[in-house]
Amino acid sequence: MLGACTSETSGDDDDVAAGDGTDERSDDTGGNDGEITVDAPGITADTIRISVIASDLSQLSEQNLAPEIGLGHVTLQAVVDDINANGGVLGRQVELVPHVIEGAAAAIDPNAGRQACLEATEDDQPFAVIITAAISAETTECALQYENALTITMDSWPDSFYERSDGRLFSVATHTSVSREREYRAWPHILDEQGELEGHTIGVIRMDTAEQEEAVDEGLMPGLEELGYSVAATAVLPCPEGSTSCEQHDVAIQRMQDANVDLVFLTAQTLAGAATVEAAANLGFEPQWTTIGNNVTDTVARFYVNAKDNYDGALGIDTVFPEPTEEADRCNEIATAGGAEEFERGSDGYGFTAVTCLQLQTLVAAIEAAAETGTVTQASVIAALEGMGTVPMSAGPDGTVNADKHDAGDYVFLSRYDASLEEFVPVNDAEPIEVP
Repeated sequence: MLGACTSETSGDDDDVAAGDGTDERSDDTGGNDGEITVDAPGITADTIRISVIASDLSQLSEQNLAPEIGLGHVTLQAVVDDINANGGVLGRQVELVPHVIEGAAAAIDPNAGRQACLEATEDDQPFAVIITAAISAETTECALQYENALTITMDSWPDSFYERSDGRLFSVATHTSVSREREYRAWPHILDEQGELEGHTIGVIRMDTAEQEEAVDEGLMPGLEELGYSVAATAVLPCPEGSTSCEQHDVAIQRMQDANVDLVFLTAQTLAGAATVEAAANLGFEPQWTTIGNNVTDTVARFYVNAKDNYDGALGIDTVFPEPTEEADRCNEIATAGGAEEFERGSDGYGFTAVTCLQLQTLVAAIEAAAETGTVTQASVIAALEGMGTVPMSAGPDGTVNADKHDAGDYVFLSRYDASLEEFVPVNDAEPIEVP
């Protein structure tokens, strides 16, 4: 059931039924005598249907307004082709159905996201939906409401998303997947251990979005309270639908100044965060900034160039580890061999290619693990994902998933903005800091 996102049609259930329910196999399936019972929407006797919602940011990337992430659906098709050429999954061919949102609409146009969501769920009726990079939280939230499919993502979501998904949401392949509340709660602890909070008057500036409100109220604020710190001032930037920069930045800065704040937790992201720092520079407000999420990436850091001297020394909680893993290298080999764009090792595109590939590979590994029990259902695949323990990541240490934790990210590192370079530079050689 899709709730508010529901269309009037429900599709053809026969098209996604598992066929006769059993699969006589001659290969080793883990002690079940080669017989598998399959009862899962999206899986037929011959195919496993997987939908993908992807973004095409190529034009924005050319203007340095977005990172170079490649084309997720092209990467996935290359990985699918490799899987199918090697026997498929459970002897079935993987059928990938792409839904691509072009440009900024992927992040800010709720109608484009809703349309892609409905097509990828109700129209396709897949076993799983893979949501790649640069897709809005609203699109993900819509997909979660389709009860017949798993949702495999790579981004950081509020705990409420996981709770509402009834176990069907997983975020894997990169430490960016660490949940908002976990990361935001750890944020002040990391800074305090570095001696960066003591003696400061603290302020918080966030966007007027449900995700940021939840992350601040359920993560950042409790984290500060655990350490005995209070917040002198909080400012919320109104963000009309479709706006990427929000409004009333001067009002937010004035509130910080009136409370004598000298350290600001800037949760407002991308252009909204950049506009806030620029307003601070114009008003002569020069606090110690600290930020998190997309703000710490090289692409978004460039948005702050107009006020880079004010931003110099900002402390960032970073999840984008610089050194690719062996799994990331293998994924890029598979993708480029299958026709996806080739990127320089260590670049944004290289990392995103690996993440997208690992999303699918993690799902496939879970389906195959479920088959070893003799029964493949949505529930058995969820149990297999939860039973993986450690999972491969595109960079940094392995992640973990279990029955109580569907966000694989476990580590961050501290970085600092360098105005001369116009980017964040790792502190302590990007030493991994574990997030509880």
